[in-house]
Amino acid sequence: MLRGLCWKFPVLEPLCESRCASCSRPIPLQMERVFAGSLCSVCANVLARRSGGYCSRCGELAASAQTLPAPCGECLKNPPPWGEFFFHGVYGSLLRDLILRFKNGHELSLGNVLGRLLADHPGLSVAYDVIIPMPLHSRRLLERGFNQAQEAARPLAARHCLHLAPERLVRTAFREPQTGLSLKEREKNVQGVFAASGVSGMRILLVDDIATTGATLRSATKTLLRAGASGVSVAVIARTPAF
Repeated sequence: MLRGLCWKFPVLEPLCESRCASCSRPIPLQMERVFAGSLCSVCANVLARRSGGYCSRCGELAASAQTLPAPCGECLKNPPPWGEFFFHGVYGSLLRDLILRFKNGHELSLGNVLGRLLADHPGLSVAYDVIIPMPLHSRRLLERGFNQAQEAARPLAARHCLHLAPERLVRTAFREPQTGLSLKEREKNVQGVFAASGVSGMRILLVDDIATTGATLRSATKTLLRAGASGVSVAVIARTPAF
């Protein structure tokens, strides 16, 4: 109610001051609608979506962001099992800091900020039946206390009026973190770790926070397709650079 009065009577604006979720700068009330009420203009510009210089099938990044999205050589030879691949930005700089603060610093409010960045992707206007977040094994979930992919998927589901269905894909086996493993080691590490149910005939949007080699995403996508999904698209907040 107070914020509504502030919009109507600007003299009350100091009472309604909000802060940037990233840097804590004050956000002028008139700018809240422009930047979703969570980021200041400076941070919003730093976190602008990457619009070029990547593989349209797996998100592999090119050295320059100026080239048009196009399939990379590896995807032409060995197409990924998903249909479309969406990501917001490069895993680095401010985006990396926010993801780490979210995941490791337990700043859960940043999940909403990051999820809203992804929800704004123009390609995500395509209709899906459900959104499925990348699951955590119960042991990892107990350690962290929350599933970062599920929290980031909530704003996306709300924006596009889609059902969030985490129960339809579960991780049945625990594996150590993939950090430091090669692509082949990663692929072997995630073989047979997922189980899916209740997805027959569905168009699914699979959501995760970060994509590196795509090994985990490939394994999860194949599991969903074997369970009868009619198609799977992938959306991640950040894509790690290979250069």
